[in-house]
Amino acid sequence: MFCSYYPGSLNSKEENKNGRYSIEGTNLEFKIHYRFKDIQSSLAPSESIFMNASYQQILEDYPSNEMEFVYIPVYEDGTEIGIIMAQTIMVRGKNAIRLDNNKTWNTWIKKQLLKFINIRGFVVGNLALTGNYGLHFKNKSERETFAILNIITQNALPVVEKEKGYKLKVLFYKDFNEAETAQSSVLTQANYHCFTAEPCMILPLSSDWNSFDDYLAAMSSKYRVRAKRAFKKGKDLKKIEFNEEQIVEHKKELHQLYLKVCESVDFNLMTLDQEYFVELKKRLKEKYKLFAYFLDGKLIAFFTTIQDKGETHAHFLGMDASYNPKYQLYLNILYDIIRVGIEEKSSLIDFARTAPEIKSSVGAEPRELFIFLKHKNTLSNKILKRVYKFLEPTKKVIYRSPFKNRNISEQKTEKTNEEKLLQPSAKTYSSKTL
Repeated sequence: MFCSYYPGSLNSKEENKNGRYSIEGTNLEFKIHYRFKDIQSSLAPSESIFMNASYQQILEDYPSNEMEFVYIPVYEDGTEIGIIMAQTIMVRGKNAIRLDNNKTWNTWIKKQLLKFINIRGFVVGNLALTGNYGLHFKNKSERETFAILNIITQNALPVVEKEKGYKLKVLFYKDFNEAETAQSSVLTQANYHCFTAEPCMILPLSSDWNSFDDYLAAMSSKYRVRAKRAFKKGKDLKKIEFNEEQIVEHKKELHQLYLKVCESVDFNLMTLDQEYFVELKKRLKEKYKLFAYFLDGKLIAFFTTIQDKGETHAHFLGMDASYNPKYQLYLNILYDIIRVGIEEKSSLIDFARTAPEIKSSVGAEPRELFIFLKHKNTLSNKILKRVYKFLEPTKKVIYRSPFKNRNISEQKTEKTNEEKLLQPSAKTYSSKTL
């Protein structure tokens, strides 16, 4: 076991025999790669589509603007124990955060502040996904994993900065669930700030739902009437599942619809390349579906899903919102995603973030996720929490369950208290406690 989980000093001498960097005072080593295909790792994740070579290659081949990739295999006593998968990205405040157009002093101050936010960040996780897709360790508890993450990133970042020629000023670890976050005191002790973001919306699919009609039958009459009204409004919409050739043919239109959605969200750090939707079909085949909606021959919306480990993941979508009121376009999209999940016999549908209230109205339940942020400058880090809270959109959400016999935490409108969740443990991490 290594002596301490707090950052040691980097032994700057790279071991030529294996290309690893060692950390003085510990028995940890790490490598750094910038392409997933260069990883010769027995622990490179493969069980999830979102962490395997095919999907990572798509992101690398068609990255968002100013995004690069970093993969860090980690070794203990010479044996590989896990891998950290990260992205670096330039964060430009005025492009990342969308503010209301009201003419208040509060909004004016926020706009001025955003002009000064131009920093490059180091993101552990995947900005294209909701969930923890950045850490994969074998036989390590959450507490040990966070401790290893802390020491490795502190020692690996100077190497990345030197090789890439830029400074990484902000560290961003994303999307940990409540159980994981409860074991993260090593990060708060290292001056990371913990925040909650919009919850991930999950719809567990009952084993009794063998068809979409079974799902509708589980609803209360009020929500069943609402669903049928949406179907009636959308009856003129023509839905088509695109094959690869059709995605290629319409890729520019699909991308423009996707950009319309990007422009409407409160917070967005990345923009997908138009080839992304094509490449997903080429490489994931039937595990990836894209459904397009036409009205009078015009493409007005689409959604995508990915099947992963028996779950349906609602991926990116696009739509012309001007058609939404008349045709209840977005609500019909949500119902059609549920159709896909039931037809695929999935255990659940992951609707990801955004629009939590309407997603709850079709049965999705909120799952709280937490992120960790730290600015490498001590003074900037002290004010980071206040800046984040000041810029964070404030929206009251009322969760409503449509089902007759399922009570979700539907009246919950307050975020989980991260301060209470992150009470430091009585013990620090050392070789004696592992």
